[in-house]
Amino acid sequence: METGLQRWKQSLSLTNDPTTATPEQREELYWLQRCAEGDERAVRWVLQKYRDRVVRLATQVLRSSREAEDIAQEAFVKAFRQIGQFRGEVSFYAWLYRIVVNLCLDRMRRKSSRLETSLDTEALSTLVAPSVDTDQRLAIEQIINSLSPPIRAALILREVEGLEYAEIAAVLDIPVGTVRSRLSAAREQFRQKWLSLQEEIKNV
Repeated sequence: METGLQRWKQSLSLTNDPTTATPEQREELYWLQRCAEGDERAVRWVLQKYRDRVVRLATQVLRSSREAEDIAQEAFVKAFRQIGQFRGEVSFYAWLYRIVVNLCLDRMRRKSSRLETSLDTEALSTLVAPSVDTDQRLAIEQIINSLSPPIRAALILREVEGLEYAEIAAVLDIPVGTVRSRLSAAREQFRQKWLSLQEEIKNV
């Protein structure tokens, strides 16, 4: 029976001239195929390439490094078990991110973490920048923590992970239009909160 990885390889050859496939794409395809066959070296290759990114994503969504480590471990176990189902319709990291985000949202639902608010591109950029002022970083993180899980996930995937709208839609399993509306609402709500916070600081 043809596997998802084989279909992915065929789709690459059908939609791309083999000479245009990047070395990184060819290398990843090779290791994913070996991973599906149970090769331990391939498993280590996937972990080495994606583990830090997965932990970072889970930490941003959950706001807890300890829980993020748990989610990362659970996500990779699930990904390795289901890797034969990967069809190559999206990039592998988008497929993996979907697993991570779903696990994060499930955990947050179990904890009944349902808060509403949102975010702004410029302020979020300062959160990622290493030179950001500590007080400013804490203020931004406080606003991020007030986001509802779905909005927070979409925002982090866009502003921190740098995914395109189509990739975010694939990860969250929602239409691209919904991604745009969530991000638009998030930035406006964050802008209002950020301005309010700055006003409070001026009046201190």
